[in-house]
Amino acid sequence: MQKGLGIAALVLAIIAIFIPFIGTWLTVVSAGLAAFAYGPGFALGVAGIVIDILHIFFFSPLLWATGGLALVADEAAKSQGATGAEGASTFMLLPWILIAIQVAALIFLVKTNKKQSVVQEA
Repeated sequence: MQKGLGIAALVLAIIAIFIPFIGTWLTVVSAGLAAFAYGPGFALGVAGIVIDILHIFFFSPLLWATGGLALVADEAAKSQGATGAEGASTFMLLPWILIAIQVAALIFLVKTNKKQSVVQEA
């Protein structure tokens, strides 16, 4: 079962690269699948997470640009005296939140795989 989750995570990570807009959010689903791909699916899970991170960093420039544009719009609104325009911080953090989800999935995968290998040795 774990190998199947690893294959599914890898396939979903590859497909997410080619799907605009929704593909970035599919990386979260792929990380969830990869997190439980310990044992025989460990390498596939790690590959899926690495592809997800590369996708977020290099193949999602609109995600990074949106944060920058939101910051510019927030500064323009503040300079004109508008109140209640504090939404830029959410958009600025969005890419980093997605990366944090990938890192958390990787840490969970490594710890689970280590625990599984200790149980098998005993």
